[in-house]
Amino acid sequence: MPDIRLEQKLSLKQVLTPQLIQSLQLLQIPKLELETELRAELEQNPVLDIVEEEPIHEDERTSEQEIDRDLDDWDKFADGLSLYGTQLPENDPDAEEIDPYFGVSNEQTLNAHLIEQLCIAVKTQRGYEIGEFIIGNLDERGFLPLSDEELAEALIADGVVENPGLEEIALLVSIIQSFSPSGIAARDLRECFLIQLADRGKEGTTAWRIVHDFFPELTSKNLPQLADLLDATIAELEEAMKILGGLSFSPGADFSGVSVGRIDPDLIVEKIQGRWTVRYNGAGIPELRINNTYRSMLKNRDSLDRETKRFLSKKLNSAQWWIKALGQRKDTMVRTMRAILHHQFAFFEQGPTNLLPLKMEEIAEEVDVHPATISRVVRDKYVQTPFGIYALRHFFGGGLATDTGEDIATNNVKTIIKGIIEEEDTAKPLADQKITEMLNERGIQIARRTVAKYREELGVPTARMRKKKRR
Repeated sequence: MPDIRLEQKLSLKQVLTPQLIQSLQLLQIPKLELETELRAELEQNPVLDIVEEEPIHEDERTSEQEIDRDLDDWDKFADGLSLYGTQLPENDPDAEEIDPYFGVSNEQTLNAHLIEQLCIAVKTQRGYEIGEFIIGNLDERGFLPLSDEELAEALIADGVVENPGLEEIALLVSIIQSFSPSGIAARDLRECFLIQLADRGKEGTTAWRIVHDFFPELTSKNLPQLADLLDATIAELEEAMKILGGLSFSPGADFSGVSVGRIDPDLIVEKIQGRWTVRYNGAGIPELRINNTYRSMLKNRDSLDRETKRFLSKKLNSAQWWIKALGQRKDTMVRTMRAILHHQFAFFEQGPTNLLPLKMEEIAEEVDVHPATISRVVRDKYVQTPFGIYALRHFFGGGLATDTGEDIATNNVKTIIKGIIEEEDTAKPLADQKITEMLNERGIQIARRTVAKYREELGVPTARMRKKKRR
């Protein structure tokens, strides 16, 4: 009979509170989505006020310490009350109508488009939280770079859900892969093509068989050889290649819901009087404070009925969270950008071709946060530099060795590859091996398979699929 004992064990465990999880999610969303979220909160929370630019009279000025003290007193008083009881009407006679709200665009981001579909497809809160996490980890091309096992580890590390199962993760990945745009959340280009072909009803066709059974050969075999492998005619194969040529290499980047016009940057880096400075672009994200009318109600709470107290308790807690979360978001983003500026100083001083290899772990160590936090900070965020507007992710990436002994950033190598392909003769497009040789001649040590990988990440098809007849 097994020895059954009752023991006490002392252990240290990190637990993420719902408020902290919310703060992390707020850190991740892009500027336009933040403006939309803030607009919604201002519409339904009369306790929140926008700090106007006009000077505040001295007798109306209240210190942050007094605000915190008032809120602490209220928290003690409201202890035991349900924060989610029936709400009273939220009409505030002193509230100012804000129109328009911070210039929010009506166009959807890819993230918002996918979340909207997730809300319809998934009915449980747990499923939604896992699905939202998966969507948040898609890269710029709309690919999912994490395996089910890596997703499970990340879900636990970030405190999203407890004990995520590989089967439920695989199911939610499959559900998201059924969303539009077609090919989203694929692990690689082959899976991306297969999803798109299945969505078009092309399963079992010659095009589908090429991708499913002979994808490696697609980039290295000519049409007659593929025809033999497939036991198909050249005409059938040419038709299949036309279908494959119409597939998206980057379903996320090709999403048409995002405006391709002006991007409103989250951060601005500029040189002022010989010194580089980092500024947070707060346009559309106003400074907030507690409404003075409701602060007075808080101080005279003894005259309020229970339902009003319940309502104010909920709204005050929400207002307090928004004020603190926005401040934390701004502070973390500015500190992250300053660290990037420090590590990529050559980029800002000498130009975009001087980008250096940089890992998120290096920035996380300097900012003193977890690497996952840096990943959230840079996702869908942009910075205005003297050389144009760049995604923050642009400054991260590995590197390759050169003949001089110095490393060159992956993004710079991709830029060179893109330039080579743009200048090629379309009647005789360059094969990956030829591009490899050209890069080697420039002193960049790179293998053909790495060139093929970078070309795919740029959304550029193979030489055979780029070939055009001269007229």
